[in-house]
Amino acid sequence: MGDPAMSAAGALPVNGLVDEDSVVTLTGQVLDADGHTRGSGLVVKDGRVVEVLPYDESVKGWITPGFIDIHCHGGGGCSFPDEPTFEKIMTAINAHRQMGTTAMLASTVSLVDPLPAIRELVVACESGDLIGIHMEGPYISPHKCGAQNPEAVRNPDLDELRTWLEAGKGYIRSMTIAPEVEGATEAAKLLLDYGAIPSWGHTVSSGPRTREVIAETTAYAKQIGFKTLPQTATHLFNAMPGITHRAPGPVRELLVAARAGEVAVELVADTIHVDADLVSDVVRFVEPENPHGVVFVTDAMAGAGMPDGHYQLGGLDVDITDGVAVLAGTDTIAGGTARIAEELQRLVRGGFLSIEQVVRAGVGAPAAVLGIEGRAGVTLTFAPGVVLNAVVFTEDFEVAEVYREGQRLK
Repeated sequence: MGDPAMSAAGALPVNGLVDEDSVVTLTGQVLDADGHTRGSGLVVKDGRVVEVLPYDESVKGWITPGFIDIHCHGGGGCSFPDEPTFEKIMTAINAHRQMGTTAMLASTVSLVDPLPAIRELVVACESGDLIGIHMEGPYISPHKCGAQNPEAVRNPDLDELRTWLEAGKGYIRSMTIAPEVEGATEAAKLLLDYGAIPSWGHTVSSGPRTREVIAETTAYAKQIGFKTLPQTATHLFNAMPGITHRAPGPVRELLVAARAGEVAVELVADTIHVDADLVSDVVRFVEPENPHGVVFVTDAMAGAGMPDGHYQLGGLDVDITDGVAVLAGTDTIAGGTARIAEELQRLVRGGFLSIEQVVRAGVGAPAAVLGIEGRAGVTLTFAPGVVLNAVVFTEDFEVAEVYREGQRLK
């Protein structure tokens, strides 16, 4: 099945609008989706760019495209898999939009019956408020459930998967599968047939097995003429074996494949899930050969943008203390609480990466992986006529303004 038709942006209460016939001038170093400098300001009329101001090194602050999060379970106190009503879905989306994420996939978790969540999330996809759905499970390793319900975990069933894909109406864009589970390759091929991609993760797979499924998926994608990258890795390092010198496991294979352009690896770049130095190392290893090989995601749950407290993820109890979410009564990390812009702040202020690198991993890479140019909430470059999806940062990387589809949200 091909991608569904592009949707108009859904309605969302905002703090202000770019008024009809109004002209707004935004100043800051203008970066495109790949982090390239395009100028030092924008002139905007009726929500569209009319002029990109010439480069001026004295201009402070930054203007970037709106961020794209392809692995997000919720925010603002609401969870996509737990509270799938349109109102609560929009509450979660808005928690991320207010910090500059203008497009996202809504992620489920391993559920005994994901159909109710899929059907409600499709409504938000059809309105243009989501760019699609990511199913994280249930075809994962029972030994690496992480913060997922082990009672829902199972091996692939192609008839079951086909039912979900049909219910998703083409909006299911990716699905986390463990490479070693029986039927993993067959499930990956079915996903590709429907225009979705497998995302390898929540796994105890060996290196050789991981290498095998990557090769088989790559070959099948070429056979059917799949137009975008055929696979990703779900939050690299998390919920998979670490690298050891005699059995480097799946991490090594996924990194090598990302460098070779066969895979894009997700990193939860909040400096909690993965050490900031390691995030930097991965970017510097992969990007010289494959600029779109690393995608920053949040893996955010309901507590994103919320105070410490008690929340839910896939029916499981989660406690957040000092911004770190864990399954209640354990030390198992249970999703993220940061938004993409907050990941940028931590990495750039800490000197681990440049703003250009983070923008590439937070906009250009996810857009290329999913092939979503032209979708509501997605801006890849700034040029006359382009609808404004943008984040305006101050010199010290505070989020000053956010625009989505020409509307000012902050």
